[in-house]
Amino acid sequence: MSEGEGQAISLSDGNERRAYTMRMLEDRVLRLETIAGGLSDRYEQLRTEMRQEISSLRNQMKLLETKVDDGNRVVNGKLDRLIGGRAVITGIITLGTSILGTGMVHIALSLSTK
Repeated sequence: MSEGEGQAISLSDGNERRAYTMRMLEDRVLRLETIAGGLSDRYEQLRTEMRQEISSLRNQMKLLETKVDDGNRVVNGKLDRLIGGRAVITGIITLGTSILGTGMVHIALSLSTK
C-alpha cells in the first residue's frame, strides 16, 4: 500500500467517524425536540435551556458536515490524481511495448530476408 493510499484510507476513516458522530447528534436533537415539545409552560426555563442545547447541537452538526465534505473533496482529489497517474503510466508502458514490438518485428524480418 502506498503512502497516498494510506492517507486516503485514514481520511475516509475520519470521515466515517464524523458521519457516525453526526448521526448520534441528530438522534440527540430529535430526542430533545420531542421532550421539549411535551413540556408544559411551568417548565419554560428548562424548555429554553433545551432549545439552546438543540441550537448548539445543530451548529456542531453543520461544522461536522462541513468537515466531512472537505475530507471527501481531499480524498476524491487524491484518488483522481492516483487514477490519472496510473493511466499515464499504463499509456507509457503500452507505447513502449508497441515501439519495441514493432522494432523487433522489423529486425526479425530484416534478418530473415538476408
